[in-house]
Amino acid sequence: MDDYFNKMQQCNQDFYHIRRLDAEGYLKDVLWVDARSRAAYKDFGDAVFFDATYLVNKFNLPFANFVGVNHHGQSILLGSALISHENTETYTWVFQSWLTSMGGKYPNAILTDQDGAMRNALTISMPHTRHRWCLWHITSKFGVKLGKKEKYEELKAELLNVIYDSLAPNEFEQWWEEFMERFKLQEEKWLLDMYKERHMWVPAYMRDIFWAGMKTTQPVESINSFFDVYLHKSTTLLEFATKYMTAMEDRCRTEAEADASQFRSLRRLATDFRVERVFQRVYTDGKFVDAQKQCQRMAYCNGRKECDLSKTVVEHIIEDRVWILVERREVPLEKTRKNYNVTFDKVSHD
Repeated sequence: MDDYFNKMQQCNQDFYHIRRLDAEGYLKDVLWVDARSRAAYKDFGDAVFFDATYLVNKFNLPFANFVGVNHHGQSILLGSALISHENTETYTWVFQSWLTSMGGKYPNAILTDQDGAMRNALTISMPHTRHRWCLWHITSKFGVKLGKKEKYEELKAELLNVIYDSLAPNEFEQWWEEFMERFKLQEEKWLLDMYKERHMWVPAYMRDIFWAGMKTTQPVESINSFFDVYLHKSTTLLEFATKYMTAMEDRCRTEAEADASQFRSLRRLATDFRVERVFQRVYTDGKFVDAQKQCQRMAYCNGRKECDLSKTVVEHIIEDRVWILVERREVPLEKTRKNYNVTFDKVSHD
């Protein structure tokens, strides 16, 4: 494996790899970053997802990877590592080595699971980077932690509403308290512990920083399916390295195809809103699809009231339909409406 990486570096000086040996001279930890990953990080390194669970859980290999999101909304690899121990010292070495490969540029935000060793290592290695927990890892535990509760499905749906629909910390805290009282969960230790750490995972506490859409499931699901094609339980270290590079080639080809498609066709507008035309012009098609959905929803919004809170701040009260998820497709409830209070500062534009 080491010989293969040395050969890769000879072919391209921007290929980066570093390793550590144990006291007996055996490979202990190794980190590598493809030249294309280093280039991509310059453009897409604002928010990064670090995952060390996929191959450990599935193939019993201590594999970890750094993932970003490109301009098409696709998950991209920003570096990988094989590690000997899942402790603070090892993760600190991984994070510091990875930062070195990226020229010392820190991401603005990083997502991980709830591992305490990772949290400690990030405090040491990236003290100024905003660290949060991946919401998917937390919501996937609902069945284990709360599955035996009475009316679990109703409880789960309500809890997800509290998490995803609250727009501000005070709103989340109020809805959480009401939820806990309604389902008589005031003594549920796991929920109490999660509430104490709410700033680490609840979206309402993260709206001041760019996350590239990575607060939920996207990086986990995408990168897992990405590796499924190339890796299996009996993969050797050398095969691992070569198949990794093959995977990188395929991933780059997918991005290139998306770039080419962008210039071949233009998605039609769904509304007459000027803002949709702006999005069509400046966004890639993959991101324009997301923006277009929001533009279509604007047709269901009605302005109910507008009042001046000060000389510069205006409050708008807007009525909208309530949307629910049915078989992975969002549909509106025909007769249900919800009001939103939106404040706008004419000076700061907040």
